[in-house]
Amino acid sequence: MLDGVAPATVLCLQAPGGYGKTTALAQWAAHDPRPVVWLRVRRVAADPYRLTRSLVGALKDAGLTHDADPWPGRGDPASWHLDTLPVVEALVSSAEEPFVAVIDGVEDMSGSPWEWLVESLASSLPRGSTLAMGTRDALPATLWRLHAGGEVRVVGPEVLAFDELEAAQLMALLGVRWPRDRLERLLRRTEGWPVAVYLTGLAALNGHQGVRPAADGAGLDEYLRTEIVGRLPPDDARFLRRASVLASLDAPACDALTGAPDSSARLHRLSAVNHLLAPQGESHDGQRFRMQPLLARFLEDDLRERDPVAWRTAHSTACRVEERRGDIDRAVHHARLSGDDARLSELVWSHAVEPLGHGRWDVVARWLEGVDPGRLHSRRGLALSAAWAAIQAGDVPRANRAAVAAAAAADGEALRPYLDLLRAAIGGEGLEHIEAATRKFVTTMPTDDRWKTLAYYLLGVALVLRDRPDEGVEAFEAGRRRAEALDVPVVRALCLAGLADAALLWGEQHRALSYVRTARAVASSCRLDAVAASAPVFATSAVAYLAEGRHGDARREASRALRHIALMGDTAPWHAVVGRLALARVNLGLGDPERARVLLEEAGDARGPATASPVIDRMYAETQEHLSRLTTHLTGASSLTTAEVRVLQYLPTHLSFPQIAAELVVSRHTVKTQAMSAYRKLGVHTRTQAIERARHAGLLPPG
Repeated sequence: MLDGVAPATVLCLQAPGGYGKTTALAQWAAHDPRPVVWLRVRRVAADPYRLTRSLVGALKDAGLTHDADPWPGRGDPASWHLDTLPVVEALVSSAEEPFVAVIDGVEDMSGSPWEWLVESLASSLPRGSTLAMGTRDALPATLWRLHAGGEVRVVGPEVLAFDELEAAQLMALLGVRWPRDRLERLLRRTEGWPVAVYLTGLAALNGHQGVRPAADGAGLDEYLRTEIVGRLPPDDARFLRRASVLASLDAPACDALTGAPDSSARLHRLSAVNHLLAPQGESHDGQRFRMQPLLARFLEDDLRERDPVAWRTAHSTACRVEERRGDIDRAVHHARLSGDDARLSELVWSHAVEPLGHGRWDVVARWLEGVDPGRLHSRRGLALSAAWAAIQAGDVPRANRAAVAAAAAADGEALRPYLDLLRAAIGGEGLEHIEAATRKFVTTMPTDDRWKTLAYYLLGVALVLRDRPDEGVEAFEAGRRRAEALDVPVVRALCLAGLADAALLWGEQHRALSYVRTARAVASSCRLDAVAASAPVFATSAVAYLAEGRHGDARREASRALRHIALMGDTAPWHAVVGRLALARVNLGLGDPERARVLLEEAGDARGPATASPVIDRMYAETQEHLSRLTTHLTGASSLTTAEVRVLQYLPTHLSFPQIAAELVVSRHTVKTQAMSAYRKLGVHTRTQAIERARHAGLLPPG
């Protein structure tokens, strides 16, 4: 481990307890060809003359000096540094060969005699000698001159921490055989802290799991309690317990947590003497520090056991700190643990629109993890957030439960408009209700309210399906503009899909495709494929791609749309009908009348009072008629097979037979045979004639 360290007069292993400093020094000294002198430090107020005698005795035992004891009696401790240190320096410098002096446990030195002894020893070493030290704390201040001159090499935790190979070797020595992925997880959690790896291995032998076993008092918790926290002054231990709830520590945050104004000085002092608290970088609040995660977890658990009220108060304060920093994930975490449900509800709801607007329903779900249903449903903001996350995830039962809870919650009357918007999105009360609720929302809520973008989209849907397409397009356009300005890509994609539908209805194919391309680009930027409520985007894309002759893309988007429609269940029943009718038409165009029939039947089953609409009625009748015409044609003596109808769909694209074969993943011969058979059944001889006859028969969309 220390082989790669550059040579120096002083080598210092500086790390918290449990980093194997003593073991590393012993292994290094055992392989060094020079004589080794060990000085043992005891945690007592040492007699300076006893300390120097131990040094001289160690030199004599190593055969490096043969001088008699220069202090047969006891001198005056007050003048020790004047009459004794020069003798020490002379003895050390006169050693008969270079040697290694090892001092372990330097943190247990008490008072200036030790520090002056170390400085004298280091300064008078013969050429080629090394003073090696192990310490949990800062270097002795008396070594500043050597340090400034580049004669001191400090080896810290980053070198002493275990890597994967070292951890695997230790586990093998203990008789523990872990797969590589489990070992990697252990290293991530312990950050290579050797004592944590070792104690976890011991616990594994005894059948215990996890990184913090405490069985029989031999686990990591006991080590932290006695060897780390137990060595701290009581005030520092109390300070770190309160601060342990924060992932990143700075002076203002710790002042707020501890109620003490000296956090800056204390953090710098503790980080200098204990590397389990390390500088993390600068922020606008000054230097930040990071506590070793295992220590932080131990201290927080200790605080919770000692004083549950103080623990909850610390999390409440930490919530305000992290919100001020802009880390909403951490703020929500602290609010959840503080038990302040009113604050948690306000925090989650006020920020939920940001991840939901980007299709990140999983973020909101993560915020609500661990909140039991009673707490979740007692606050309107929490229930609304849970309902929207469930809608996007396609968890219809959970969405319905949360929506009912949001309606029943006694708090949050200011959130009533958002409850009405949720009911409109669920859509069970019909298109007239959707129009009324969303129109009220867009006219009464603030312009910069991001939820207003969704209200415009739903208003557009209601207006189009109530046979007022011009007004619907205006609503879609308003929603699109606001969603783009306020960065709500999910709603922007939905509004673009609504505009594309209108363009297709009016025969403006080029404009529809432009809307679809933009909608798909937006969708790819916001994980729209993971949002169940995005089904309209994929259904419209399938229709547009079919009109463009891109059958492969149309088939892919139709499959996605159908999957999302299935996830939506009875949420937005208008789309359960409209989406299936659109996909039925797509499948007719792709030459799959059987699937079109199933979709038409499902659309009929989904119709009801909530979907009463003249537009839906016309779409249903037209799709039914189209399917009937195609079925009539296919039941004749010379009816086309499904495979032949599929080939027909590619004829207007001007793709060659080999290219069509590649699209359909069949052989060139198969495509040619099916095309020739279709020509014969249609009574034509050329591709152009086949296209005209197929269009006349309703097998292809009009050109």
